[in-house]
Amino acid sequence: MTTNYDHFMSMDVTPYAGQWVAICDERVIAHSSSFKDVYQLAKSRCGRSEPLIAMVPTPDTMIL
Repeated sequence: MTTNYDHFMSMDVTPYAGQWVAICDERVIAHSSSFKDVYQLAKSRCGRSEPLIAMVPTPDTMIL
């Protein structure tokens, strides 16, 4: 899980702004504006590994 997180933190997330992304084995395996869709795709594509699922904020999102 840590390697997926490290990959997420170092990648260019600009194309995924405002979407949920799923990362498994250090690659994006699904992305969508729907968490449910990303979760289902990640579950079927990642096998026994545990994917990292995260929301990519839009440029105007303020994180406090």
